[in-house]
Amino acid sequence: MKRLTLTGFVDYMTSEASKQRSILKQYKYPEEDESRAKILYYRDARDRIAAYHRGNENPDWLTQNANQLQLLAKICTGSRKTRLSHNARVLSAYRKYYSKNNYQLLPDIHFALQFEDVLIGVRPDLHVMEGRREKIIKFEFGVKRPSQREINIVSQLLLEAANKFQLRYTGANVLYIDVARGHEHRGARLGSRMSRDIEATCQNISAIWDSI
Repeated sequence: MKRLTLTGFVDYMTSEASKQRSILKQYKYPEEDESRAKILYYRDARDRIAAYHRGNENPDWLTQNANQLQLLAKICTGSRKTRLSHNARVLSAYRKYYSKNNYQLLPDIHFALQFEDVLIGVRPDLHVMEGRREKIIKFEFGVKRPSQREINIVSQLLLEAANKFQLRYTGANVLYIDVARGHEHRGARLGSRMSRDIEATCQNISAIWDSI
């Protein structure tokens, strides 16, 4: 079985052919240090955002945690220093744009979509109740603004995965949040054309996987 995360699949689907093979290599050999570091890059920020909502913390709690990560970054070097600084940046942005969001955390939930022999792990960053509506949320933590195509692919995968597990979600149950810019994208309805594009991409991945 060829396994990719949602993020890895979106990276592959939106990259030039020259980069696609290197993306697949990271997921074919996930124990390699570089691959593991990329997959877990924003774990510090993600875990703290979940803890913030779980504990109904004061927004200053996010600032305190951002400062702690930044202080730790100052005594580190190289890639760890950069990673901690980016995680601190994410927490500061989250405090600015989303600290007032009233999320009641629900148990973690994850799905898998399979096309051919390619398995895409679809793991929302948060599973929440907001008011009376259940939602799954995927965060974009990067500095670079996601393209509209990336937004569409993520939203499609989240919605399609949820519906395959009989959750009967609509676009209103799916959020893709661009934390750095404070942009919130609600999922659209399922699109047959995008679904066909995703399936065709999986066929391409299956065809070249063994040659990597």
